[in-house]
Amino acid sequence: MPISIVTPVYNGHPQIRRTLESLARQTVPFEHLVMDACSKDETVAAVNEYAGRYAVRVNSEPDEGLYDAVSKGFDRTQGDVLAWLNAGDVYMPSTLAVVAEVFANYPEVDWITGIPGYLFEDRNVTFIEPVTPMYWQMAVRRGWHNGLWLPPLQQESMFWRRSLWERAGGAELLRGQGRGKGYGSDYKLWRRFARHARPRTVCSPLAAFAHAKGQISEKFRAQYFRDCGVNHVPKRCFRPTFYLWAFISFLRTRTAIQGHHRE
Repeated sequence: MPISIVTPVYNGHPQIRRTLESLARQTVPFEHLVMDACSKDETVAAVNEYAGRYAVRVNSEPDEGLYDAVSKGFDRTQGDVLAWLNAGDVYMPSTLAVVAEVFANYPEVDWITGIPGYLFEDRNVTFIEPVTPMYWQMAVRRGWHNGLWLPPLQQESMFWRRSLWERAGGAELLRGQGRGKGYGSDYKLWRRFARHARPRTVCSPLAAFAHAKGQISEKFRAQYFRDCGVNHVPKRCFRPTFYLWAFISFLRTRTAIQGHHRE
């Protein structure tokens, strides 16, 4: 099952080394395209260092922002399964093996996510949520998973078939989000996906989002929520809601993917 990973980056050294190292540890074939927006630091040199360890290549050219780079990157890859991983974020050592197995054994599944994980740079620790989340297709489609009403879907843990990307018009959506806007474009993309397919959860952590000072997700947090149509910017208190939602979802239907069986 060919998998294509795109990483948009601008002046991402040394954070991108952590991402590259996590991909170098994968055990199944895949392609990795780094879309570099003409970085002025050692980003390109870092990518080239890893070119001898696995199938990674870099494309350096101006872009209109993160989402524009992601969209152009997918146009230049060949995989049947797609994902993007931002510089600094990481995959688990078994991530792509799990992803390949799921998509190969479940042809009816178009879109998966894993148990959310987080990497804290200042403490050098990784935290994995203790419960497996379930995402109701209707709730995703209506935009309830915005981080205030219900927990957001973790972008770095997402994998989907190229056929879903094309049906949902993902390229057109992301290309329209230039610099200074579109901070919630991944949220909008999941809503698009939910019009066509149900998100399925794998009973395994697939990725970890890196928390660091001064990152885009912190600097533009208010803009993100406005882009999602939420006027109030919540405090970091949605974890109890996360647990409650997971429990309700478990009672409603058991749809997580676990090995070759549905839980």
